[in-house]
Amino acid sequence: MHSVHPDVKYMQRCIELALKAGKHTKTNPKVGAVLVFDGRIIGEGYHKEYGQPHAEINAIEAVSHADKPYIPASTLYVSLEPCSHFGKTPPCAHRIVQEGIKNVVIGCPDPNPVVSGKGISYLLDHGVKVYVPFHFHEAEDLIHSFKVNLSQMPYVVLKWAQSADNYMSKKGEQTWLSNEYSRILTHKWRSGCDGIMVGKNTAMIDKPALNVRSYYGENPVRIIMDSQLELKNTRYNCTDNTPTWVFNNMFDGKEQNIKYLQIENLQDLPSVLKILYKNGINTLMVEGGAALLKSFIKIGMWHEARIIRTKSKLGEGISAPLLHGSLIRKMHLLDDEILFIKNKLPVPNE
Repeated sequence: MHSVHPDVKYMQRCIELALKAGKHTKTNPKVGAVLVFDGRIIGEGYHKEYGQPHAEINAIEAVSHADKPYIPASTLYVSLEPCSHFGKTPPCAHRIVQEGIKNVVIGCPDPNPVVSGKGISYLLDHGVKVYVPFHFHEAEDLIHSFKVNLSQMPYVVLKWAQSADNYMSKKGEQTWLSNEYSRILTHKWRSGCDGIMVGKNTAMIDKPALNVRSYYGENPVRIIMDSQLELKNTRYNCTDNTPTWVFNNMFDGKEQNIKYLQIENLQDLPSVLKILYKNGINTLMVEGGAALLKSFIKIGMWHEARIIRTKSKLGEGISAPLLHGSLIRKMHLLDDEILFIKNKLPVPNE
């Protein structure tokens, strides 16, 4: 059995730590850091929340009083290039130099033009040895939504379930395809998103709650595309407290937990996404229906798709979308097969 290279082991720990932040870093990247002395982690931390201390600082602050003398002789592993500018917090690169740390292993460079190589240069200029090892792709994957957010757009995830004969549902009626475990996983995905979007017909026929009742975490904002406000006089989810935004052609306004957002053309998805980003939706999941999903696919406005393929056969109904992308991985939950696909083409307006 082959042993794991220490760089891989510690960088993997950085990534595990970073993922604990969930969506609380908002437009900031998820980052984890560990401080290692003589094969032992003496401090670790991650960027917990937007505006709060970064991972490197939390790792240094976590070192016990007894281990503080070992900080200068330690190696700092961090999943993303340390910042060198004053933002919501002081520069991490400056603190690393102040602590006398001489070796830093970085998962990947920061794509933000404000940082982009400047953190590495600062460390090198102050006598720190910097390594960017072979763990690059996994560290980069950690910041995929951050890279998209730099272009003032949300990271868009398409999600749907389909039958073995490639239908999403029967026409005009609610259709359950995925099993209980896949539904729990869907709720986990929802907990990691700021907003979840459906079309008017899906809202009217399926009446989906679009919350995380089968998992833990905050409910995403419900976003409904309803040009003529056909749902306005129905009781669709007006009784709960989850924020609901309705894009429409009619008016702007607010009633209880529902905010109405007027836009001239609901087919202008780039404009819709820009409005969502300005209102704090950094990651968006599009759950249906088929027409809405196909609209995103047609203009290439998606970054990732998660498709639940089931054993059920419908014979007829609403056809599932077709898309071309790179299959990243697949998994099985009982009879359901779940595909994770990345858009391999440049997304417009990034």
